[in-house]
Amino acid sequence: MTATVEILASPTSDDLDDLVALIGLLGHSLDAEVLSARLSHLTAAAGHETWVVRGDDGRVVAVAGAHVRWAYNADAPTAQLLLLVVGEAARRDGTGSHLLQHFEEWSRGHGARTLEAVSAAATDSAHRFYRKRGYHEAGVRYSKLV
Repeated sequence: MTATVEILASPTSDDLDDLVALIGLLGHSLDAEVLSARLSHLTAAAGHETWVVRGDDGRVVAVAGAHVRWAYNADAPTAQLLLLVVGEAARRDGTGSHLLQHFEEWSRGHGARTLEAVSAAATDSAHRFYRKRGYHEAGVRYSKLV
């Protein structure tokens, strides 16, 4: 498959259903209404962008999303890949690598000098995917639910 990456502008109900299924592969449970509300906050104005790859039938087979943020310790922004999921049928054909490359180009276009990829998935294959492409573990992230 030659993956064509497109910006997810106004998702259709089919798009939302496909995205819910893809995000479910990461172990997250949500529905189309919840995802639609979340996407309304993940806008270009807020420094975010979401991309999809469609199969031959027009359905979403992969999704990625990222944002650019500034920090106190750097003179250039950092781009963070927040989501990258490829559906079972589209795996091992370069779709994930193509989406990652798109993220990297988008990041450079926004002046980012550091790229980060969030991989909370407890799968060795996800971690190997990023390591193989030059990413390394960098520190520990702490979180707290409030």
